[in-house]
Amino acid sequence: MASRATLPVLMACLALACSPKASTDAEGDDAAAGDDEGGSTGNGATSTFTTMPADGPMDDGPMDEGDDGPMDEGDDGMMDDGAEDDGPGSFVMMPDGGGANECDPKVQDCDKGEKCTAWANDGGTFWNANRCIEVSGTGVAGDTCMVEGSGVSGLDDCDVGFICMNTNEENIGSCIAFCAGEDEDCGNGEVCAIYNDGVLPICLQGCDPLLQNCAPGQSCIDTPNQTFICFNDASGEAGAEGDPCPPEHGENSCDPGMWCGAGSFGCDDVNCCTPFCDTSLDDCISPNECVSFFGTPDAAPPGFETVGVCVLP
Repeated sequence: MASRATLPVLMACLALACSPKASTDAEGDDAAAGDDEGGSTGNGATSTFTTMPADGPMDDGPMDEGDDGPMDEGDDGMMDDGAEDDGPGSFVMMPDGGGANECDPKVQDCDKGEKCTAWANDGGTFWNANRCIEVSGTGVAGDTCMVEGSGVSGLDDCDVGFICMNTNEENIGSCIAFCAGEDEDCGNGEVCAIYNDGVLPICLQGCDPLLQNCAPGQSCIDTPNQTFICFNDASGEAGAEGDPCPPEHGENSCDPGMWCGAGSFGCDDVNCCTPFCDTSLDDCISPNECVSFFGTPDAAPPGFETVGVCVLP
């Protein structure tokens, strides 16, 4: 049986699902490319994240979808390539090296009255850089927030140490905490997921991909640091088993219960949606087999020893 180490490893990015304001709204473009030089903006609070899978099957494809919701759909998640906003879609894509970073969101090393956040400095739909902006609100984790302009502009009313993500068509989302300090600390039940070449280190709710125990409208997807987090489902009309999920669409571009990666039977694209599976049951449809997500059960974090994906052995 193939091990994770034999599968292609790739880094995924989280993108913001396109909202109507994403790339067509002048105000959004100004917010993204205007007042600061930093990262690229997405179109929604819910953006896609970048996750580096360990050495297993999932390492070959890039994770917020919509702008309303990693990690969301439509304007809350990962979005397509930033072209037009056609609906839910924040996707995870391969990082492109990012942009110039002014600060570190884990350290919050900006001047007093400012905060370090992520944004899209190229007017796109992926957070690709960090910059300092004036603090304009007091929102903390779980609080409702609003993003100005593009969903990935970084201009929001969350407090220091937080970023507004998982946004809807009105650019209203919720504040999510950045991982804190060198130890990348997060709150209880949350895990630190570091996306988009490191510019988006965020604390998200942990989950089990076999149980898909996330809130409605969200999927349990993998992260770069061998954990699983809840993020908005940005699959829209697609995302079923066998559907292509190219890197530019993001990790969250498959339906809940599916993993976006390479190696499944009949997949003619770079990555396709294929089910997570329990290696102790191996209930995949032949000729796919349930291969350990981490290569071998011994390499899996505690509690995830039987997590696998349906791919060709």
